[in-house]
Amino acid sequence: MSRVRHLRLHGRGGEGVKLAAHVVSRAAFLAGHTVQDSPLYGAERRGAPVVAFVRFGDGEIHERGYIVMPDAVVLMDVSLLAHPEAAVLDGLDHASVLLANSRHTADELKRHYGIPARVVSLDISSIALELLGHPLLSAPVAGFVTKALGIAPWETLAEAVRIELQAIGLARELIEQNLRATRRAFDESPLVAWGERAPSAAAAGAAPFVVPRLPARLSAPSMTVEATSALRHTEGWRVYRPEIERARCTRCFLCFALCPEGAIQLDGESYPVVDYEHCKGCLVCVSECPPKAIHEIREETA
Repeated sequence: MSRVRHLRLHGRGGEGVKLAAHVVSRAAFLAGHTVQDSPLYGAERRGAPVVAFVRFGDGEIHERGYIVMPDAVVLMDVSLLAHPEAAVLDGLDHASVLLANSRHTADELKRHYGIPARVVSLDISSIALELLGHPLLSAPVAGFVTKALGIAPWETLAEAVRIELQAIGLARELIEQNLRATRRAFDESPLVAWGERAPSAAAAGAAPFVVPRLPARLSAPSMTVEATSALRHTEGWRVYRPEIERARCTRCFLCFALCPEGAIQLDGESYPVVDYEHCKGCLVCVSECPPKAIHEIREETA
């Protein structure tokens, strides 16, 4: 019986979840595997939870759809662990592995969030910020995953990175920068042994299960309750946070007017104040501030 490996990638819109899955699946394909790569599309926006799936093996793949029982979960943003609805830990057990982009150690993550799987952590964000200048995670995360799971050697992964980044129109210089970040993540990642889980029904040759068609009111529900955005805190989305230098602020109101989330308010003296519970770290305010009174600070606590 051919063995199919199941990877589920979780992150937020704008972090490159789909592209990371493409690079990993391309590397697996170039290494001689049969591959299936399928991101989950929906009403995503920047910062919203995003999921992608990669299946690969040494024979035909007859499965489709959501990966319920992953061999490995790739977590590009650990803030998702604080939101059960993101379903990051669904289907994990002692035989599976969680690969996390985090400053925290594997033991800290496992204890704090009660993760049942084996955990491996690597601070990909710091690698990307150091070598790329921005939290561009796709290629270095692929380096982490490909090395940790033994999917392909470096030369094969490098070819996959070049193919995928050229396909999205990235300039040669930026591709080379991404390759340096990917190589750093690849070199710093440990090699993790795959756990052995029972094969899925599809892999075992069982009759496929077809999900019945849902009525529109269930498959595309409407939201009719007001103030739902206020209830959803987004501080965990940030890599950088804006900090306002009051002494330089001219009270021009541009940051207040241009904040896409309405996370900047005016105090009694008309100075802007950031609502950090709802600031997602887009930094529009930093780029648009005429007197440069707003600075980006690396987030430590959000």
